Amino acid sequence: TQEEKDAAKKEAQDKAKATTDAINAQPAIADSEDKATAAQQAVDTAKNTGLSEVKAVNPEAKAKPAAKKVIDDALKAKEAEIDARTDLTDEEKTAAKAEAKAVADKAKENVDKATTDAAVKEAENAGTSDVKAVNPEAKAKPAAKKVIDEALKAKEAEIDARTDLTDEEKTAAKAEAKTAADKGKENVDKATTDAAVKEAENAGVSEVKAVNPEAKAKPAAKKAIDEALKAKEAEIDARTDLTDEEKTAAKAEAKAVADKAKENVDKATTDAAVKEAENAGTSEVKAINPEAKAKPAAKKAIDDKLAEQLKVIENTPDATDEEKKVAADAARAIAEQAKKEIDVAKSDADVKALEDEAKVEIEKSLPLVEDKPNARKAIDEEAKAKK
Repeated sequence: TQEEKDAAKKEAQDKAKATTDAINAQPAIADSEDKATAAQQAVDTAKNTGLSEVKAVNPEAKAKPAAKKVIDDALKAKEAEIDARTDLTDEEKTAAKAEAKAVADKAKENVDKATTDAAVKEAENAGTSDVKAVNPEAKAKPAAKKVIDEALKAKEAEIDARTDLTDEEKTAAKAEAKTAADKGKENVDKATTDAAVKEAENAGVSEVKAVNPEAKAKPAAKKAIDEALKAKEAEIDARTDLTDEEKTAAKAEAKAVADKAKENVDKATTDAAVKEAENAGTSEVKAINPEAKAKPAAKKAIDDKLAEQLKVIENTPDATDEEKKVAADAARAIAEQAKKEIDVAKSDADVKALEDEAKVEIEKSLPLVEDKPNARKAIDEEAKAKK
């Protein structure tokens, strides 16, 4: 620096002056030859010594090297700080350290250009501040984590939109997706290179997307309702008191109840609500108990016809008790046989046909009146013969 130069020049000047003072101290005229010789030797010695001392003046530069060391120390600390950051990839660290080095090199150039101690100090302070100010922004890892978080957000929305899941199943599935996302982001944090970060990002996103919760509560509830319906249909089909039409209507009713119950299961949002809809549905299906109408009505019509015909038989003129009994027994037999056939009949039409046929046949059951007319005839013939 200028100060160091001025000090060195003053040192050289002081040494030169000391030499000339030593030379000037010798007498110009000696009293004797010996004194003259001694004085000349003293002058020569002072001159040689002075020249050597002046030439030996070689000032050590201190300000600039010291300033550069401070800047280098700041650079070293900054590099250590950058290397310690886990949010940066190797590539980002390399770039940041290169940036810090460029700043330090520029600062040392400014130190070299400075001419005064004050300017050197100013360049040193500016350089260390610039080096310390290097603060690289982490980009690769935050970007990767953002992609994973967006995948998680999309998966949560997808899960929430599913109507086949209960709230509990959705909560569990979203927790599973979050765990996958958190693990993915942990792997991003552990990655050291851009490539490794990208690999961890892709793996994390894939794991989150792969979360596909199986609906259990609602399918299980619907299965229970379907099984109740199947049992009810089998029960209806086994009933001999129903016609095919009545069975079809009853099974349709049971199916409508089951379908409504399954709709309620779909609308339920919690496990408890699903179970409630399941229980209500199975109970309603089991409660289906169709009333047999066609066969009981046909049998009643036959019984009514039989009762009517028995009165006709009883009131048949001239019929003996035996003749009435034969006719009544025949009518009853027709009625019983018809009702047995109705029990095994399948359709409403078959039942009606059996009913109508039975009523016709029952109406035909009348006493064969022979005994009293024959007796009268015999008496009349006997009376004629006696005349």
